[in-house]
Amino acid sequence: MNRLTWGRVGSVGLAAFVAWAMTGQASAIVGAQAMATEVAGDAGVAAVVRVEADRGLLDDGLACTGTLIAPRWVVTAQHCTNVGRQPGHGYRAKDMVVRPSAPDDAQWAVAAVWRMDGYDSRSLANDIALLELTDPVTTVTPARIAARGAPNGATAEVYGFAGRPSQHVGRVRVTSLAAVNNGPCVFPDREMTFVTSVHGGSSRGDSGGPMFVRRDGALELQTVTAGAADRETCDAPDLSGRPQSWVGIYNRVDRASAAWEFLSAHVPAVPAG
Repeated sequence: MNRLTWGRVGSVGLAAFVAWAMTGQASAIVGAQAMATEVAGDAGVAAVVRVEADRGLLDDGLACTGTLIAPRWVVTAQHCTNVGRQPGHGYRAKDMVVRPSAPDDAQWAVAAVWRMDGYDSRSLANDIALLELTDPVTTVTPARIAARGAPNGATAEVYGFAGRPSQHVGRVRVTSLAAVNNGPCVFPDREMTFVTSVHGGSSRGDSGGPMFVRRDGALELQTVTAGAADRETCDAPDLSGRPQSWVGIYNRVDRASAAWEFLSAHVPAVPAG
């Protein structure tokens, strides 16, 4: 189990943030719905893609999730673009490949990797990266990006692959920072969204994947998955045994977020929510 640490307030605080939703081959979202057949039926879901990286010899590689936001652009977590998830040790574009959600052998080559400034590997703040594809995708409609952050209490859907060929989805509820900072763990509040489980949630291998909120029946991209933790123990979250203390941590990418400046600087004509 991989761990990232945040600072304490006095001698008490979040001692071990667990990058549980990040990378690696892992089980599906606990209690969530498999998406093997439903993917093509909902605009937005088909834009969820699998992100893989492997440098070859002596590299274990990784598998994450991402979202197609324009014909040649995929947004994902920045730690998914780094060897061993370490800043300064980035994968080259040729080490990475993107696979669509449809269960076939298709894959899209990556021409360049763009990383957002200010990434903090301890807190996962600004954990955002863009993959520029070699060729435009014409078979999948890019996801719509929300105009503003999801309101407190909103029900959202988180998608990922968790190291598997097929997608899955969990339902979560957006919650205020105060609601997750009422125990011994102290979470940072820098352009991040916090959620609690309604039915399932993010699992390992889902890093970089989207959190969608439905508006007028359509899915709109709100955030990118960073990680998860147990807000009472500050340790590895347990969705099946302690769903009430599971908290998911996501970086906002809506048009009112700090990340939007980074996205719009690279990506032309991003679909609006």
